Parts: sequence; C-alpha cells; structure tokens
Amino acid sequence: METIGLLVRWLHIIAAVIWIGGNLMMAMVVVPYFKRSVTPVERIQILSQIGRRFEPIVWGCVLVLFFSGLVNIFLSFTNLAGLADVFLRTLLIKLLFFVILIVLTAIHSFVIGPRISQAVDALEAGTEELPQHIEKMRHWMTVVSSLIGVFSLLILLAAVALRMGI
Repeated sequence: METIGLLVRWLHIIAAVIWIGGNLMMAMVVVPYFKRSVTPVERIQILSQIGRRFEPIVWGCVLVLFFSGLVNIFLSFTNLAGLADVFLRTLLIKLLFFVILIVLTAIHSFVIGPRISQAVDALEAGTEELPQHIEKMRHWMTVVSSLIGVFSLLILLAAVALRMGI
C-alpha cells in the first residue's frame, strides 16, 4: 500500500507541476514576449492556438489531480487513526480552492477564450488594433488568468500546510 501511495502522490505532483507550470510559463514568458513582438490581434490569434493545444493537457491534469487527490485523501484517512481538525480544515480549504480553480479554468477555456477567438477571427483582414468589445473581453481574460494564478499558489500553500500538519 505504501508503494501505491507514493506512486499516486508522485502522479498528483507531476499533474500539478504540468498544469500550474504551464500556466506560469504562459503568464511569465509567452504572453510578455508576444506583447512586445506582435500586434494585439496577432497576439490573441497566437495565444488562442497555443491555448487550444494546451487545453487537453490541462483537463487531463485536472482529471489526474481529482482522482489522485481522492486516493490521497483515502490513504490519509487510513494512515491516520483520528484526523486532526486542523488537517481536515486545511484539506477542505484546499478542496474549495481546487473547485474554484476548476471553475475559473472552465470559464477561461470554454467561455472567454472561444469568444475572443471568434471575435478576432471575425475582424477584417489587416486589423491591428482591438475594437473596444474585444478589448473588454481581453481585460476579463486577464482578470480570470490572474485569479487562476492566485488560486494555484493558494493550493500550493494549502498542500504545504497539509504536509506540515498545519
């Protein structure tokens, strides 16, 4: 059982690293690079293409995190005779953050992203500046992306707190 627990925890961490690491790579490297090198319309087109390729990886990682998280919770309950209230509270906070993160990711992937992509595709060829309605959507995409980053870090903090017994 110990080997299974180790494998499941490893899968959980790898999925988190891929999902969160990919988001941070986009936010800290890819987006700033394209902000300086291409027009806003081209930037949205390129980032939409990158997002569509990353999306199956993201949702695959979400599934791995969900199921490996359930196994980790089960193993925690079987390994600890009486779970402390602090552990349970921290676990519930982490799960709440995870649900919020999934909702934000779904809004990003299935609502705002496709709308921006369709709006940009509908622009006349040669358009370089974003119309106001697309600029507003881009603003909301930035807000949602920032919240994804914040909740990702909060989940990491909760995970560390769980391991430390806080």
